Amino acid sequence: MTTIAYRDGILAADSMAYGGKYCASPGLKWKIWRLDNGDRLGVSSNMVGAGEAMRDFLNGKLDRALVPTDVRAILVNADGQVFIANDGVLFSGPIDTEFCAIGSGADFALGAMQHGADAVEAIRCAIAHDQHTGGEVRLLHAVPSAWERAA
Repeated sequence: MTTIAYRDGILAADSMAYGGKYCASPGLKWKIWRLDNGDRLGVSSNMVGAGEAMRDFLNGKLDRALVPTDVRAILVNADGQVFIANDGVLFSGPIDTEFCAIGSGADFALGAMQHGADAVEAIRCAIAHDQHTGGEVRLLHAVPSAWERAA
């Protein structure tokens, strides 16, 4: 699965990807994206390709019917408003919250942030304690960084 956390303008996620019997060991992938309109999206799902499908749907490049319903997502718009989707493409919000997290390690991330951790530290906590969260921590700031603009 995955863990995605948001706090203070930073959307962070782990990057572990596991292909079951099709991969010798876990690989790395992006689970957070900047959409074409500048919004930031993080998606957690047990379904292979669900995150990419949600991203493509929100970018207007995929039909809604092709997005799996087994998805949880955090969407942060350019104004910093937070929206949450659970089991589909319908988002609730804006949610008035200091921080939030989704995915298999969300409880660890939320606990860490409750005690002052930022989003990156929260993901590191989830990596340390959740067997389905791992790899490198990846993040997106409110304003695209130079490396992100170059990608």
